[in-house]
Amino acid sequence: MKPMMALFLVLSFSVVAAAQTEAPTGDRGKREALMMGLYPPDIIMRRQQALGITDNQRADILKAVQTFQAEVAELQWTLQNDQQLLRQSFAVYPIKTADALLQAEQVLELESKFKLAHFRLLIAIKNELTEKQITMIDEGIKRKREKMSP
Repeated sequence: MKPMMALFLVLSFSVVAAAQTEAPTGDRGKREALMMGLYPPDIIMRRQQALGITDNQRADILKAVQTFQAEVAELQWTLQNDQQLLRQSFAVYPIKTADALLQAEQVLELESKFKLAHFRLLIAIKNELTEKQITMIDEGIKRKREKMSP
């Protein structure tokens, strides 16, 4: 499989998986990352020619995405299971407070691990970019925002 196709498949899976794991964040999560000066991999992938992404940068970004995917695959399965258990603990009456709170702590811990992994990915991606590429991305984002605002 060509490296670019592999990158596309990995990124597509990560976007879908992240959306399922962090349901309310989707576009909001992307906007938050951009506001923090971090760039989701799909932005880099879509603009790689315009940004002049080198083969080495592409390989390193692909490796970061693959590392992220390996790290979060099990987390996602465990998180989904623990979220179901948490919902079940809220479905009974009276709720067993200690059990429900313990389950909530487990869910929050897994969500935190997932978000830290995501930050590691975004930081690795930004660290692969040159200052010129970062400026180009920021200018593109600024232009897009100006078009969207009334």
